[in-house]
Order: sequence, then structure tokens, then C-alpha cells
Amino acid sequence: MLKALIQTFRGNGKERTNELQDPVLGTLRFAEKAWWEADVAVQNRNLRFKIGGDSEPDEVLILHARDIVRSIDDFDKMIAEFLADAAVRMPGCADEIRQLVIEDVMLCWPKRPNDGMIYFKGPNNYRLWRCDYAGRKPQGLGFDE
Repeated sequence: MLKALIQTFRGNGKERTNELQDPVLGTLRFAEKAWWEADVAVQNRNLRFKIGGDSEPDEVLILHARDIVRSIDDFDKMIAEFLADAAVRMPGCADEIRQLVIEDVMLCWPKRPNDGMIYFKGPNNYRLWRCDYAGRKPQGLGFDE
């Protein structure tokens, strides 16, 4: 108990910097919400990543984000097919689903490096579209209002 208390006051020995450079992701900035953010220019658009980590972004999650950037054509194709299938399954929202674009890719769990969440933006400002990203595959499209 005493060791835990001392650790709390001293910290973990690592001081966090608020900004890091990555050769693929560019600038990663620590966000107040306890993750790291990177806006990556890829194929004439920005793809925002939110990556877990304390004093620095988790290395395994960084590797996953780099994989996405390096294979962006395959990633985009997978997301497009997922959204096309979702539009068929959700005909009442089909037009809106066809207009969704990725807003954030969240990779926040170092113990589950192949899982995360993908958030989309669309024409309806009152809906927050998202899907699970499990085993590096999108699943379960839904929205919150």
C-alpha cells in the first residue's frame, strides 16, 4: 500500500511530452481525454487516429495505425464494402449510410491491439455513426442521436 501511495505522488518515472513525431503518422499530440491524436494526410483527405497510451502512444497501437495508412486502399475498400452491406440491411438509412466518411479511427486498448472503434461523419449533424472494429474488421454499424 505504501509503495502504491509513493508511486501516486512520484508518478511512473516517465514524464509525458505533449507532442511526438512519427515517420508515418506525423505529429501525435496528447489529448486531454488520455489518448494521442494524429491527423494523417492520406489520399487527398485527413484520417484522424486516436491512439491509447500514457506517457507516450502505445507502440503496438502505433504499428496498427501505420498498417492502416500503408494499406489505405485495402482499408478504404473494406470500409466501403461494409457500408454498402449496412445500407442494404438498413434501408431506412441507406441514403445517409452511403454518404458516411471516416472521421476517427480509435485504437485505444493496448491489450486488444487489433480492436477499436471507427466513427463516421455524415449529412445528419445529430447522428453520431460508429462501428466496432474487431480483429481489424468493421462490424455493427449504428448511431447515437
